[in-house]
Amino acid sequence: MNYKLLVIFLSSIFLAGCGFNNQTTINKSEAPSAKEILTENKDADIFLLNKTVYQTNIEWVNKLNLTKNEEIGEIESIYTFDSNDSFKNKMATKLPIGSKIFSTNERKDMLIVENNGVEKNIMR
Repeated sequence: MNYKLLVIFLSSIFLAGCGFNNQTTINKSEAPSAKEILTENKDADIFLLNKTVYQTNIEWVNKLNLTKNEEIGEIESIYTFDSNDSFKNKMATKLPIGSKIFSTNERKDMLIVENNGVEKNIMR
């Protein structure tokens, strides 16, 4: 009888211990860098603003009706593949220097870029 109680007691402690896992798994998702995007697609229309890469010409983003909020910057330089320069803040692959960058009223993950009266919706 004592043997059966001991086996039940030890089994219950073992099973209870298996139920407690002190490990925590954290999955962290990071946005791709300019280098990663350009490695996949050398024709990507991107720019960098405050350590975030934004991309233009995304079909479903182009269909959104976004409205400009406030101007938050402008494109200052163009990235070229021939140089060994790294991608810098306010640098673009295709948007012209001087293009104005605006936040939007609708979404924080999207911007509007305007150049010569033409607006493009941009997504990070």
